[in-house]
Amino acid sequence: MERSIKLYVLLCSLFCTIIVTGNLIFQKFVIINLLALEFELSVGVLLYPATFLISDLVTEFYGNKYANAMIKTSVLCSLVVMGLIMTGDYFPATSWSNIDDDHFHKMFSVYIVASLGSIIATFFAQVLDVKIFSYLKALTNSKHLWLRNNLSTIIAQIIDTILVLTILCFAEILAWENYSKIAENSIAFKIIASLIATPFCYLGYYWIKSKNLISETEVLS
Repeated sequence: MERSIKLYVLLCSLFCTIIVTGNLIFQKFVIINLLALEFELSVGVLLYPATFLISDLVTEFYGNKYANAMIKTSVLCSLVVMGLIMTGDYFPATSWSNIDDDHFHKMFSVYIVASLGSIIATFFAQVLDVKIFSYLKALTNSKHLWLRNNLSTIIAQIIDTILVLTILCFAEILAWENYSKIAENSIAFKIIASLIATPFCYLGYYWIKSKNLISETEVLS
């Protein structure tokens, strides 16, 4: 049981770290070349496929209850970071500060609004991912891990992309004329990333099984 708890805490920590980091760096848009294709997307998008991989593994071994608890914890962490940034923005910078008030506010005032949008989108997408994953696991009698991993992740990430980009455009952080291009690029990249990540899902699954970190009948209490 102790090893199961340690693994759960580790997975939760990684999940929350990636979520918060993605919110912090999302404003930088980059061009990514993958499989001879070119994608224009937020650098934060590069991180999110890993969160669905983690949530799928947690759902697989710990069930909906603990997967949803992890998602709620990431929301709490995001809100705490947001509050800390707002506190830092409140205090005036010294004359010799490397970052003055204008630059700090310009960077993080956008973060606050965008982070709220990301929190909403991520929460609904991750909860949906867990529900679809669990449904497919029951439907297939715990067979075909690749199917529930990819189908749940792809559907959830499409919803996440549509929600967060819509919020960013309504908040005038992202121009509406870029909506379609960023949405298409982000969704296409996420689908490909999900497929590429399938072997890592199996690696994580069999590593946990081989190390006897948690058994199929073990439940945290």
